[in-house]
Amino acid sequence: MSQTDKEMVRGAIILTYAGLLSKVLSAFYRIPLQNITGDVGFYIYQQIYPFIGMMTMMMLYGLPQSMAALVIEHPQMRQNKRYIRLFLYSVTTLLFSLLFFSAPILAEWMGDQQLMRGLRVSFLLLWVVPELALQRGFSQAEGRMEQTALSQVLEQLFRVGIIIGGAVLVMRTTWSLYAIGVVASIGAIIGAVVATCYFHFNQKRVRPMTSKMKGRRGAFNYRVLVKPLIFYSVIIAMNHMMLLLLQWVDAFTLVELLHQQGVDLSEAKQLKGILDRAQPLSQLGIVASSAITLALVPGLTQATKNADLKKFMQLATTAYRFGLYLSTAATAGLIILMPKVNLVLFKDTAGTVSLQLFVVSIVFTSLAILTSSIMQANGKGKHVVIAIISGLTVKYLGNQLLIPLLLLPGAAVSTVLGTLTIFVVNHMLLGRQLKQRFSVPLRGMLGALLALTLSVVGLDVILDSYLFSESRFLQLIYLLGLIVVGVVVYSLALIKFKAVTTEEKQLLMRK
Repeated sequence: MSQTDKEMVRGAIILTYAGLLSKVLSAFYRIPLQNITGDVGFYIYQQIYPFIGMMTMMMLYGLPQSMAALVIEHPQMRQNKRYIRLFLYSVTTLLFSLLFFSAPILAEWMGDQQLMRGLRVSFLLLWVVPELALQRGFSQAEGRMEQTALSQVLEQLFRVGIIIGGAVLVMRTTWSLYAIGVVASIGAIIGAVVATCYFHFNQKRVRPMTSKMKGRRGAFNYRVLVKPLIFYSVIIAMNHMMLLLLQWVDAFTLVELLHQQGVDLSEAKQLKGILDRAQPLSQLGIVASSAITLALVPGLTQATKNADLKKFMQLATTAYRFGLYLSTAATAGLIILMPKVNLVLFKDTAGTVSLQLFVVSIVFTSLAILTSSIMQANGKGKHVVIAIISGLTVKYLGNQLLIPLLLLPGAAVSTVLGTLTIFVVNHMLLGRQLKQRFSVPLRGMLGALLALTLSVVGLDVILDSYLFSESRFLQLIYLLGLIVVGVVVYSLALIKFKAVTTEEKQLLMRK
């Protein structure tokens, strides 16, 4: 591998782990947010968040990656930065105008007109998207991945701090609870502005552009930007938006469907907030199952570049197997411990069954993200859109059919069906591309899951009456102890049942 290739792989790994850290922060802060604002306040936040999240994903992944690819492929674009900026702001202006004036309609579709102000403030984030995406894209094109990674973490830290601080302020004043939506939007905007300022402050210290990045400035045609900066950027971002898009379906349908079944509107909002408790839990499970496997993706890209099919299949199989091992363990652990997790983290056990159903989606979401990442590494990322549209269709139809029958559990089941659909379609498309199947030692995995279940349940039955006290802090320590036991037993069982090969252990140790 050349030095340039090594730097590209190293940069990709840096961005991967920065993204994982950002996702961990994004998942963790929602727990204190729910504790501070209650289920209704959490419902308000979760109604606004999908819009903020989609814009954030475009700033983090979609636009920067497509822009970096454009600049690397056409170095003369470096000399046309102002034209790219003008193009992005033109698109932003059109999109902002459309969304801002559509806010009353969007709020009505959600069944809650009081969300309109929060929605409108969230759309202001669009004005930061072009500049931050531009800085990240050119930074990645120049190989300065550390700056992009640090900007992600800075953005998330400021956003989280402002949202939590703002939530405390809202609850201590006479402000409407719907101010939570405004606070969430302001936090996202300030976080993005801080990240943008970080790039500008560091610009003077950046070494001059290498000759490879320079090019002649000629007549500029804006049409060359349409495909990479609109279509490709959306395709790239959609892989990271999977759960957000499914949340979007719930944001527009769940409360209204519950209300149509005779549930009081205020209770329907509270029930939506209860189901939204599953979002941070699922996100943490997905991050845990992705941490190791996504680190292998740069190697997959390099194997594709070198046309090394054997190496590609080795890495892809290892990533798939460990994604399956970790996601099933996270799901099993959450299902077993959900009554206690719900009580410790959210102060009561409301909606436990719905949450247990919902977290099954961790397995399918993790594998869907993994298979789509493998397809992108293989140069077939456009196919991901087919899977996601299929999953969203199933999720929407599932809500329409299952919520009238099962109420809140129906929404959880439809989410599982939606993620299952995305995974199945991805798996089929990937199978056609590779013309090979991933081998998984199911007996070994199931044996390890059985060992995890017996050890955690058995230990809980023995120790619960002695150690699970009334103190939430001590309850948390008890819960973490059970999790550690489960992780250790599961890991040892995987090795004992030969579900992990020596070669895979060595490969992951090197990573």
